[in-house]
Amino acid sequence: MTNDEQQLAALLNTLPGRDEADFWRGVKAAAGLSRIRATMSAAVREAEEGVFGSLAGLVLDAFGQDARHKALTDVLAGHLGGTLQARGWIADAVTAAGRIKRASTADPLETLAKKW
Repeated sequence: MTNDEQQLAALLNTLPGRDEADFWRGVKAAAGLSRIRATMSAAVREAEEGVFGSLAGLVLDAFGQDARHKALTDVLAGHLGGTLQARGWIADAVTAAGRIKRASTADPLETLAKKW
């Protein structure tokens, strides 16, 4: 497991689990997603097998939206202890997820060379 994968898992571990349906309904509504608990459960199972792409993608889809930042911050603030903690959590999670997604893509230098 890479440092980014470990960090993302640790950040997600600070949130309630599947049984906290009200929390996840709030995240789902704030993020504008049609499903979250089942998607999160499947992504966690894949991560247990060493494939973090789905988990990183879910975090980016759910928390990486500027237009929904305030609503997500409000949902997380109640659980994490405040707005600043929620903003920090979102920033850390999106950063780690972004690095995971970039690390699983093709060689960026090769892609850049093809562009130029």
